[in-house]
Amino acid sequence: MIGSVPGTARDPAVVDFGIDERGHGRRLERLGGVLVDRPLPQSTDRRRQPSLWHKAVATYTAGTGTPAESRGAWHFASPPPDPWQAIVPIAGHAVVLEVHPAPSGQVGVFLEQVAQWEWLHRATRLGMPILSLFAHSGAASLAAATAGAEVVHVDASRQAIALARRNAGASGLDHLPISWVCEDAATYVARCGKRGRRFAGVVLDPPSWGHGPRGQPFSIDRHLEGLVADVARLLDPAAVGPVLLTCHSPGWHPARLRDTLAESLAAADRPPDGRIECGTLDLVDDTGRPLTLGGFSRRDPAS
Repeated sequence: MIGSVPGTARDPAVVDFGIDERGHGRRLERLGGVLVDRPLPQSTDRRRQPSLWHKAVATYTAGTGTPAESRGAWHFASPPPDPWQAIVPIAGHAVVLEVHPAPSGQVGVFLEQVAQWEWLHRATRLGMPILSLFAHSGAASLAAATAGAEVVHVDASRQAIALARRNAGASGLDHLPISWVCEDAATYVARCGKRGRRFAGVVLDPPSWGHGPRGQPFSIDRHLEGLVADVARLLDPAAVGPVLLTCHSPGWHPARLRDTLAESLAAADRPPDGRIECGTLDLVDDTGRPLTLGGFSRRDPAS
């Protein structure tokens, strides 16, 4: 296959990143044996493996204007596999994630989150009710469910819900206790609050902006702090589980995520029995260079 890398190459993985001949930052990823070339605006480094970039099968070209106004386009040098899947090991489970190129340039696989999924699995206990918001392709939901949690997976997109269910089936994990809910995150959290529903732990991976199935707007700068505060009130003080907040949005650095989470827990009278920690979402490319693609904060119940 054009773009496949034989031998012991890591897959999935970031192969290389850096600026192109026009000065635009881009990343080269290996996903299910296919090389994918897509934007990485924050990169100002030089490419380390320039000879590999022409082997990319899938290339995304961004559109003009703001993200809300414009979408780019995918171009394929040859047809990708059908189904096109990447296998991510999480706590001994081979989690199969469908590579799903979207008009936004996302591919449905977020490799910078793998360490968080591993942590979530370790921090989850049998029978814990876990709420997974903005749950997208379902990897976090599967990580918690394979540890024995009863998971409520919430996403505003029916297409994303279908993708997550396909991933569960392809991974042989569709028997796990996961409830699939297509709903706006804030609407669902508000409904749980009114009904007195409680969770031991919560996972949030909010986008910079978006909308619910009935057009409900979401902007991370306007809505995240209020949403985290509402989520904190859903936590069961008698069943302390993991809380994970991750973000890829400019301005939401790890310390700000930590403060947002800690203040919300304190305001809801949910003492952080575990330590509140924070850090960056990092990857290492095939040349050994680190790449930071976001931040996290989390309550570790074992700390």
